[in-house]
Amino acid sequence: MTATVIDALRRFLPPYLRTRPPLDEAKRRAIWAITHCRTPEMGGHFMSCEKGCTREFRYHSCNHRSCPQCGKQDTAAWVERAMHKRVGAPYFMVTFTLPSELRTLFFSAAAKEIYQLFFAAASSALSSALANPRWLGAQSSGFTMVLHTWNQRLLFHPHLHTIVPGAGIGSNGEVVTVKNGNYLVNQEVLRTLFRARFRDLFAELSQEHQLPAIDPSVWKKDWGVHLKPFGDGANIIKYLGRYVCRTAIGDSRILSVSDTHVSFSWKDRAHGNAQRTETILGTEFVKRYLRHVLPRGLRAIRYYGFCHPAAKKKRERVAFHTGCPLLVGALELPLKPTQPVQTCKCCGGELKTRFKMLPAWHPSRAPPLLPPRAQKRSCA
Repeated sequence: MTATVIDALRRFLPPYLRTRPPLDEAKRRAIWAITHCRTPEMGGHFMSCEKGCTREFRYHSCNHRSCPQCGKQDTAAWVERAMHKRVGAPYFMVTFTLPSELRTLFFSAAAKEIYQLFFAAASSALSSALANPRWLGAQSSGFTMVLHTWNQRLLFHPHLHTIVPGAGIGSNGEVVTVKNGNYLVNQEVLRTLFRARFRDLFAELSQEHQLPAIDPSVWKKDWGVHLKPFGDGANIIKYLGRYVCRTAIGDSRILSVSDTHVSFSWKDRAHGNAQRTETILGTEFVKRYLRHVLPRGLRAIRYYGFCHPAAKKKRERVAFHTGCPLLVGALELPLKPTQPVQTCKCCGGELKTRFKMLPAWHPSRAPPLLPPRAQKRSCA
């Protein structure tokens, strides 16, 4: 039987919890979802064909973003929508990475505020660089930021992948594009802006929260900001789509799960993506996995400028002036892709849901109230 991530987590979560430090609410919710996903605790639905030759009962998923069994359909839907919303300009990927001296901040009581600060500093620096007339000169630009907190070894490595179309709206109201499909902005200038914005916002946040002490030399280091051209943007969307709604590691990388250890493969980026194997204690695997559970309510995908869903008209204007056809009256893509019709292997008939079983903890719903016009008025 092939080893999976869920097998490793369910096997080693109990011994990890017996020796664990205090966990916050977000991690407790993630643990409950992972251990109960697709089990009787989540309820399910019964499916059968018209002739009754196939009868199946399927348990419901938890749909938690940290669950290794969920997110596949949401990922496909995100990729489809992102491909549909591309404009006709060169695309770039800009990656913002924080120095190791600042990573302890994400484990403090103000972790959610630090994540918000990370997004704010990176988006502000990028917007300022794109508005510079020496490069794009777009007073109104657009980009999408995706938060990742892991590396190939599951160690904590917070960074932001940013999908940036090389187009925008200039100060005179006209659509502008990059002059060179391989050059977006000056990398050194963007790095300096990012560091300065983070430092200023961090100083403001420190006045409101008691944050861990930071080595002052971090403000003099070269921060990790990298730019890479990606053609029409299709490849970068497909690349990020594999992780945008999934967890830090997939089943394909799990090599074995023993009674005490977990072995998984990883790519060594420093040596030409060479394949490596790492074997660690099962409790250490759980510890590394739970590090990437985000604070409750934190959005890991954010849209800015004309890439925001509320800026549809502005995005269509940029797309039209960069060579993309404008489909008048076209319907928006659904949030989730249409499910294919499931058929019976015996008779070929369609499998339909006959009834659903709600979980035992599901709150009972009261009957709906009558609409105001249907309610009788008092004679008084």
